[in-house]
Amino acid sequence: MGNQLAGIAPSQILSVDSYFSDIHDHEYDKSLGSTRFFKVARAKHREGLVVVKVFAIQDPSLPLTSYKQELEELKIRLHSCQNCLPFQKTSLTEKAAILFRQYVRDNLYDRISTRPFLNGVEKRWLAFQILTAVDQAHKAGVRHGDIKTENVMVTSWNWVLLTDFASFKPTYLPEDNPADFNYFFDTSRRRTCYIAPERFVDGSMFATESDQNTPLVDLTNNNQRSRGELKQAMDIFSAGCVIAELFTEGVPLFDLSQLLAYRKGHFQTEQVLMKIEDRSIKELVAQMVQREPEKRLTAEEYLKQQRGKAFPDIFYTFLQPYMAQFAKETFQSADERVLVIRKDLDNILSREEQGLIVLVSVITSCLQTLHSCDSKLAALELILHLAPRLGVDILLDRITPYLLHFCNDPVPRVRAQAVRTLAKVLALVKEVPRNDVNIYPEYILPGIAHLAQDDATIVRLAYAENIAHLAESALRFLELVQENNVNTEQDLSGEDAEETLHPNENYDSELQALHEMVQQKVVTLLSDSENIVKQSLMENGITRLCVFFGRQKANDVLLSHMITFLNDKNDWHLRGAFFDSIVGVAAYVGWQSSSILKPLLQQGLSDTEEFVIYKALNALTCMCQLGLLQKPHIYEFVADIAPFLCHPNLWIRYGAVGFITVVAQHLNVADVYCKLMPHLNPFITQPIIQGMTEAEEDKLLALKDFMLKSNKAKANMGEQIHLGDTAQTGVIDLGLLGITGRQVDLVKPKAEPDDKRTRKHTKQDSTMNEEWKSMFGSQEPACVQPSTVKKIKRGLYLQSNAVAPSVPVLQSVASGPAYQRRINTCKAELQQLVQQKREQCSAERMAKQMMESAEWESRPPPPGWHPKGLLVAHLHEHKAAVNRIRVSDEHSIFATASNDGTVKVWDSQKMEGKTTTTRSVLTYSRIGGHVKTLTFCQGSHYLAVASDNGSIQLLAVEANKPPKSPKVQSLDLQEDGCAVDIHHFNSGAQSVLAYATVNGSLVGWDLRSNSNAWTLRHDLRLGLITSFTVDMHQCWLCLGTSSGTMACWDMRFQLPISNHSHPARARIRRLLMHPLYQSSVIAAVQGNNEVSMWDMETGDRKFTLWASTAPPLSEMQPSPHSVHGIYCSPADGNPLLLTAGSDMRIRFWDLAYPERSYIVAGGANDSLHCPSVLYSRKIIEGTEVVQEIHSKQKSGVVEDSPRRGPEALPVGHHDIITDIATFQTTQGFIVTSSRDGIVKVWK
Repeated sequence: MGNQLAGIAPSQILSVDSYFSDIHDHEYDKSLGSTRFFKVARAKHREGLVVVKVFAIQDPSLPLTSYKQELEELKIRLHSCQNCLPFQKTSLTEKAAILFRQYVRDNLYDRISTRPFLNGVEKRWLAFQILTAVDQAHKAGVRHGDIKTENVMVTSWNWVLLTDFASFKPTYLPEDNPADFNYFFDTSRRRTCYIAPERFVDGSMFATESDQNTPLVDLTNNNQRSRGELKQAMDIFSAGCVIAELFTEGVPLFDLSQLLAYRKGHFQTEQVLMKIEDRSIKELVAQMVQREPEKRLTAEEYLKQQRGKAFPDIFYTFLQPYMAQFAKETFQSADERVLVIRKDLDNILSREEQGLIVLVSVITSCLQTLHSCDSKLAALELILHLAPRLGVDILLDRITPYLLHFCNDPVPRVRAQAVRTLAKVLALVKEVPRNDVNIYPEYILPGIAHLAQDDATIVRLAYAENIAHLAESALRFLELVQENNVNTEQDLSGEDAEETLHPNENYDSELQALHEMVQQKVVTLLSDSENIVKQSLMENGITRLCVFFGRQKANDVLLSHMITFLNDKNDWHLRGAFFDSIVGVAAYVGWQSSSILKPLLQQGLSDTEEFVIYKALNALTCMCQLGLLQKPHIYEFVADIAPFLCHPNLWIRYGAVGFITVVAQHLNVADVYCKLMPHLNPFITQPIIQGMTEAEEDKLLALKDFMLKSNKAKANMGEQIHLGDTAQTGVIDLGLLGITGRQVDLVKPKAEPDDKRTRKHTKQDSTMNEEWKSMFGSQEPACVQPSTVKKIKRGLYLQSNAVAPSVPVLQSVASGPAYQRRINTCKAELQQLVQQKREQCSAERMAKQMMESAEWESRPPPPGWHPKGLLVAHLHEHKAAVNRIRVSDEHSIFATASNDGTVKVWDSQKMEGKTTTTRSVLTYSRIGGHVKTLTFCQGSHYLAVASDNGSIQLLAVEANKPPKSPKVQSLDLQEDGCAVDIHHFNSGAQSVLAYATVNGSLVGWDLRSNSNAWTLRHDLRLGLITSFTVDMHQCWLCLGTSSGTMACWDMRFQLPISNHSHPARARIRRLLMHPLYQSSVIAAVQGNNEVSMWDMETGDRKFTLWASTAPPLSEMQPSPHSVHGIYCSPADGNPLLLTAGSDMRIRFWDLAYPERSYIVAGGANDSLHCPSVLYSRKIIEGTEVVQEIHSKQKSGVVEDSPRRGPEALPVGHHDIITDIATFQTTQGFIVTSSRDGIVKVWK
């Protein structure tokens, strides 16, 4: 391009648009700036906007044709490089050389300082693409030569395009003359320098020139060009500078003078690199900008090196290939992009959150350019699915503005769906960034205010459906801001606090302003011309609006407008919606609304539409249940509603019965008989007998003997009174007594002679009331005149005359066997009740026996057991950490598993201190790997052990005999991973060894059939399994994860039931079932020595043991110590707990009397004696917390502790305690293990 280019004085200076006369198909748009080297403009083309770079030819001798060929060859080479954007066209005229490429709005320099600012994931993604672009170019045999932030283009969806390849620019520059650098490379005039230091050479290599503004490079000299070949390491240095600037928020790594100093070793980059918070990125940049080019790696090597470190694995496996498809011409339209992403939604949602953040930029980049309604609705659907997985800043800064944009869309369906999506997205925001504190009153609510008067009914309908949710979210925002301000006020003081809190100091005024904004829209919607809008507002959150406005405004604004809906005589749906919604409003306004609502409810009871009457009855029933109706009003409503018992509409009859039933429950007996029954009697044909509850049935059974004796006594009394008459005639005068033939004895009838039966008779008891008659059977028949006597079977004589009414009676008695057995209703029901109770009792007894047969432990500690912490055995056979201790069912032996690859079995009897040496009785050393866990198989002499090499082995335990060949189950380390926990239980026909693996498998291995009885798949998004425990009755199991989640599975149906998480997401270290409470687990979690009891039905943390100096239940700055081993025993209803862990102390917790808890043994590094501690109990947020408090005791003064010699060796553990267990021989013992391979036995 000529010698001394800058030294040539142009004969004529032309503006960039003047060169467009020679360019066809391109229309000048605007200038993008000019330098001495290039004039740059933006032009319009039929395929879009292009960048045009014009090099004015001042010297015709320049060999521009060769450069043109070079650029065209470069275009061909980079054709398949998706992150590279070469010049797509070159044009050579007499006046100028012109370069064309696609226009991209933002380069990286602009994007760094443009809102919304790039977050950490996006910065990594851009850096990853920069290296990918360099790698693509280098593999294509192309060197860039001028990589800088201005030449890294960033699309609206964060796709990087490396452009303006500068093979025509000089490779080497003189270090003592900045003219060439300024002319060719400093086009932005920022003086920033991205050029590798080896490209600056001694100025003596170039022709001497006194003018420092004149470049010395001779670009026509072939020797100069061949000597100036660009190297890959030069591009790597420039890319490193760009990545550094990206992560330092726009602070460049070098300017020209600093780079020249760096070249000579007089400048260090640490000061700028310290601003990069990400350690991996800092190391990457430091390697890329090393002075010595031979120490720099290639782009491909850096990508491999940083996989899983600076760059997440998902960049390589999913994002780069997936996003590349959008860079191709096939998917140019925004509508097509959105539809492609929606089709792949299920695959996308299974990815990590980091991948979703990048994809959000693709979706949002399309939103403003979508054309079809379907595409816009699909985009809103995508946002709705992705929103729960995105952070607060993404939702507020990236998603919300586009949703407000859609609220102004010309298509009503889109506007309506945008409102619904906006409400759901904002409901997900649980914290408020400081720069978004006023987002509701200043941005969101004004942005959707016009929708209340929208022309389309479906839009107003959507607004009415969601205004309550929006108001609720706005109130939550305001409260969060206020809470943050209060916390800030506590942290700051003086002028700083005043300055910080000034914008939001008046909570009441902001709340009032918020109320006014929402009230205005609610009133507009409640006054809408379309009834469906009013109805929708009532049905979708009128109670939420009551809470938002408060009691006074709920009464003044909402209730006053709702009352007017009853005036609409044409729309019964609206009137019905009023009664559906009024209960929530009345519940919030309170019983004071009773007098206002009474005439309205009475109006509903007389509505012309039966559906409205039914809804009014339901509303009255609910209000009565909530105590919102005053007693005088209740009696008035009963009088109005009682006639509905005879209404032909079944629903209305049911509604009336429901209301009367609730009223009867809330009134005392006197009011029921005196106030309620008089209204009901005209409309009921039978006496109302309330059904017996189970408690009343139990009372009847308790009175069984008394009732039978009482009935027998009455029968005997009647027999004695009429003995004379019956002895003479042998006939019972039924006509005189008026007794029906349904009498029966409650006791089982004995065999009696016929003549005695014939003499039995009874007498009408005139004092017996109707309830007793119903219970024991009536003793009086319909009164008939005595005339003739007819004999009936089994000694029952009936006297009757021949009148018509008596004939059916005689026929019915004589024709069927119903009256042959004299059993009345009471006896039959009593027998049925007794039989039912017997069956129920039998079932409960069987269930109880089955449950009692499952013991918590075969040999519990003796009553009142309190270990003293005396060391009786110190076992040091293991050569590495001991991971788990298990005691056999009969407590005769216990086993330990270690990282040294061995399992050792110990004799419990030898631990009593009577023998001089204590050694293991068995050692299994061919297991392989680190033995992580083990368990004894119930009812057998087998020991199951699991190693991290993926094997689970079943070992036969026989003392003094060589081990048999074990039964082995090998796991696929790639598919399942190794076992992390293991349990055994017998379930009838199956002997099940249950184990959990790292990769989320829960498997029940049937040892009898040597096959898997069941397999469960844990969702790894809840964290890796760390421990699990099985219900004693094998109904359910609970597993704990590394992310603090406890997940329950139903073992009968092999289905997940529920999962609950620790508030701090602290790792679950060990899980146990609670020995007494069926639905509770005991969990030891990471930090604060916390052990908590969780109710898995409700997810509540009921009880917590807290041996930490941190405030109880605090989630910030936890104590580093954790419990690694737990032992729990029900101990006759007063459970005790033993814990041990990283602080090397063994604690005894008395759960019934926590203040009696104590430290059994301290660690070896504790002071001479265990610290003096107290245990206090308190309730915090509904959780009972027992906290260990270290008392301030003077050194050397220890109460209730035996004196030791001055040189006594510490008996405690020197390393973390990994597990704890107990066994019982003649007394109770504790056995503990530690990370240094020591096993200790205590009593």
